Amino acid sequence: MASGGGGRDPAWRHCAPLEGHKNGTVCNYCGLSIKSGGITRLKFHLSHTDPHSNTKKCPNVPPEVKQEMKQLLEQKGKTKVKKAADMEEIRAELRGTMGGKHHYLIDDEEEEEEGDGDVHMYPAYMHPDERDEYREAVRASKASEWNRDQVAGFMRGKRKIGESSEPGDPSRRIQRSQSVRHTDPSPPIAPSLYKSSAGKQKSLKNMFKGGSIKETMGRLISKFFIYESVPPQKADSHHFKNMIFAAQQAGMGIEPPSPYEIKSKYLEMEYKDMEDYVNLQREKWETYGCTIMCDGWTGPTKLSIINFMVYSKGSTIFLKSVDASDKIKVNKYIYGLLKDVIKEVGEANVVQIVTDNGSAFVKAGKLLMKKYNLYWTPCAAHCIDLMFEDIGKRDSVAQLIGNGRKITNFIYNHGWLLAKMRQVCGGDIVHPGATRFATNYIALDIGV
Repeated sequence: MASGGGGRDPAWRHCAPLEGHKNGTVCNYCGLSIKSGGITRLKFHLSHTDPHSNTKKCPNVPPEVKQEMKQLLEQKGKTKVKKAADMEEIRAELRGTMGGKHHYLIDDEEEEEEGDGDVHMYPAYMHPDERDEYREAVRASKASEWNRDQVAGFMRGKRKIGESSEPGDPSRRIQRSQSVRHTDPSPPIAPSLYKSSAGKQKSLKNMFKGGSIKETMGRLISKFFIYESVPPQKADSHHFKNMIFAAQQAGMGIEPPSPYEIKSKYLEMEYKDMEDYVNLQREKWETYGCTIMCDGWTGPTKLSIINFMVYSKGSTIFLKSVDASDKIKVNKYIYGLLKDVIKEVGEANVVQIVTDNGSAFVKAGKLLMKKYNLYWTPCAAHCIDLMFEDIGKRDSVAQLIGNGRKITNFIYNHGWLLAKMRQVCGGDIVHPGATRFATNYIALDIGV
């Protein structure tokens, strides 16, 4: 239930994100808006040490903050040099040679903003303003290479099945394969069994002729799943089985609902049913008590949402969500939100409140325990998340995770190596974990 926040870099304490700019920052001391460059350029602004003299110096920065930014930049510079050397060593080992080393710079701004995504390496002589164009050119090159691979794979498939096996000019074979693709018949969609009664009877006889009824019905239903992009797992849905059973009981002549009926008439009926269900759950709150759960979430566009759910006697309902994008999530604000939710649910019905372990939520929870007769409990998932984070700060573990990230970034930046890895490992080595920091350990476990 971590609510998310700014970057992990200590420099984020001295600035705020610039609305509408992904890598933009606003200085807390002079209010300067820096539209690009990310947290690194803010460090140049506060430390007065921009090597390219492209950043305005902050006139109001405290001396201790200025010194701190200088130390962070020096530490980051050492880390970049070491990382570049490690990457070059990996390249040399994979190419079977340790000579001919080249000098590159790794864009630490991208690494800080994107997390564990692609790592781009630039020539040391390249100006920072030219890196965006360089990065776009690399991506375009990768895209064109992918397109060429797709065409080559398509041509190989055609030759295997004998459609392009004749000798001749390769360009003629490509043109012929393209013409075949454009003249292919439409997919084998089932004929319409519901348009006219004469055609309906004839189609029904043809469809059920020479095969079992169960298999024919299975194929018709499967076509809906396949051609309408419905996941096959939905066949286990309680509502899907109810639909098939009701259609069997209704028999012939019943028209299916129109799209308008589904989005208006039947949607309204379903809404009323759900409203009755929620009211029934509310009655249980008075008898058994309930738990209020608070879940914060911040998206990539800095949209901050706080969701409130109520749990009681084995069932959970969604109560409401609050857009907190324009609010500073201090303990007073969180306390006010939870206080309003307690009043809405009923002070006598609330047994406990569950939130994450953020400092604002902790203070708000303790204040609520003083005011109301309830318990505040930290979220277990967030506790595990923080445990993994603390374990990852140990020197031996941090070094191991760092080496794993370098190897992973290198593999995922090279298509041929990525394909070989998937062939050997039987899949990807990067999987989203139940918590943010658990992903590191899952990747290391799969890699081993």
